[in-house]
Amino acid sequence: MPLLDFQKVERRFPVKRSLADMLARRRQVYLHAVRGVDLTVQRGEILGIVGESGCGKSTLARIGVGLQPSNGGQVIFDGKALDGPDRTGRLQMVFQDPYSSLNPRMTIGAQLEEVVAHYRSGLSRAERQVEVERVLAEVSLVTETALKFPHALSGGQRQRVSIARALCADPQVLVADEPVSALDASVQAQIINLLKSLNREKGLTIVFISHDMNVVRYLCDRVAVMYLGEIVELRDSADLFAAPCHPYTRALIAAVPDVRTSQALREPITGEIPDPFAVLPGCRFAPRCPLAEAACQSPQPMQPLEGGGLARCWKTARVRA
Repeated sequence: MPLLDFQKVERRFPVKRSLADMLARRRQVYLHAVRGVDLTVQRGEILGIVGESGCGKSTLARIGVGLQPSNGGQVIFDGKALDGPDRTGRLQMVFQDPYSSLNPRMTIGAQLEEVVAHYRSGLSRAERQVEVERVLAEVSLVTETALKFPHALSGGQRQRVSIARALCADPQVLVADEPVSALDASVQAQIINLLKSLNREKGLTIVFISHDMNVVRYLCDRVAVMYLGEIVELRDSADLFAAPCHPYTRALIAAVPDVRTSQALREPITGEIPDPFAVLPGCRFAPRCPLAEAACQSPQPMQPLEGGGLARCWKTARVRA
């Protein structure tokens, strides 16, 4: 049984109407951020979710930890339907900007101790401080970090503190929403290796949101590729990067800078992203796909792939060739 299971999850946001729209009684327009997503997260794995900005991956992450409600479908966590944030702290999230997610008026130690006290109220003050020191050491920060305020730390240190704060609740699942996108390359590597060691040594299940294909390739066991609110490909990481099936996945991988490949040999994605308010009858990638045909205007369910995995393309055999 999967630890985290998204079942037909939908999320739409109402678009603010002007006075003229209300007087004319024009119908409410919605932005569909997530469209019928089916996705499972297995216990102990690192699942990557990738896609262009605006594809819905961060919205899906927030729904997965209960920070946002869905408009349809449900999220099952450890066999039970999730109807809000998990009160036991087993689902935790690390955000892209660590500075805005930390309280600038509290020391790091006070913020971590607050989390420990919330989830383990029976501990004494001394025991809570010992726990804070242990968690700081777990993310490779010295004990003195507890005495500092967020502004006194570097970006990488603040992100480590955010991870430490999540670990204070002893979670089963950590959802990391682009946690390294704002960091220098060397610091990125440190955070990625930290997440990998937490997965390996503690068995922590991680959902890793990113648009950096190289990071996802190194870190993740499986990868879900999103486009305009839908999963278009879901496969083991090694298989996906060795032979991507969906045209959008191929384009994402081809866009990754590689000094061994001539710029002329790459196949950039052409065309503009379709209007997110438009309701397309079939494949949402069809307006930009070089392989699009008339049949692509029909609804495109996920197709099972030879060797495992799924892709939302009826021509997967042709694409792979």
